[in-house]
Amino acid sequence: MTTTERVDLQGIAQAIETLLAELEGLADPRARERAEDLVTHLMQLYGAGLERIVEIASDERPGAGPVLDRLVADPLVASLLVLHELHPVPLETRVQHALDTVRPYLGSHGGGVEVVGIEDDTVRVLMGGSCDGCPSSAVTLNYALERAILEAAPEIARVVAVEGETHASHESHAAPALIQLEPRRGHAPTNGHDHEAAPIGEWVTLDSVPQTPDTVGVAHFASTDVVICRSGGDLYAYRDPCPSCRAPLEAGRLDARLLTCASCGHVYDIHLAGRAADGGDQHLDPLPLLVEAGTIRIAIPAVHA
Repeated sequence: MTTTERVDLQGIAQAIETLLAELEGLADPRARERAEDLVTHLMQLYGAGLERIVEIASDERPGAGPVLDRLVADPLVASLLVLHELHPVPLETRVQHALDTVRPYLGSHGGGVEVVGIEDDTVRVLMGGSCDGCPSSAVTLNYALERAILEAAPEIARVVAVEGETHASHESHAAPALIQLEPRRGHAPTNGHDHEAAPIGEWVTLDSVPQTPDTVGVAHFASTDVVICRSGGDLYAYRDPCPSCRAPLEAGRLDARLLTCASCGHVYDIHLAGRAADGGDQHLDPLPLLVEAGTIRIAIPAVHA
């Protein structure tokens, strides 16, 4: 039996007409206006979704891929499928795929991530490597993990990170240290360090990056300046300037993995999320940088009003 056979389409249409007529008869003009706005927004949402479905289904270009795959890859269509519990890809699979998209960034900083569990609308992830306990972990999560997971799984409301060292300890009975990310409420997460994570901004494409190994470049944006380092064949992005003396790092010296500030001489390990090479408290703030199909994208912090 098809969906249309299970649903009384004529009856639903009649019910909608009846409800609309009742809305027009509401005595409270504000309530009537709000109800009409709700109906209008719903019509616009589903109209846009149907338009995207038609566009995707009509795309007959060679190599476009299966229609269903393209439908679930579209954010608007995927959101509607999730809303009606029709998404063909299981939630766990979509979350894992989201992590796969950011693993290149985490790996470039000597870190890793795995899903600890999914409970209701919350995903718990375990940070590993240099990301575990690092004062920059909150930034990493805010930009890369949280955004990727919410885009792949709209039904998820929260991403919570369990710090690996605490989680792995079998001798301590204390509750695991958590980093709760709730950017929708405007709260910057922390992980026990005096470090405030930058709010989620936007992904931008870099037109120019250093091409020669062990070289440093800089990109200027409205909200921040970014220093781009090429170590071997890998690219790393950090906020400029130097956290110690506030001097620009573009003039710094990069020796393999160590970036030395030309002004104060502080040395940072760009392979370990910008930690001070001497073990001090100073550290660079990493920004997610992803290379996909030859395109280099970087996440830029939001501008405060």
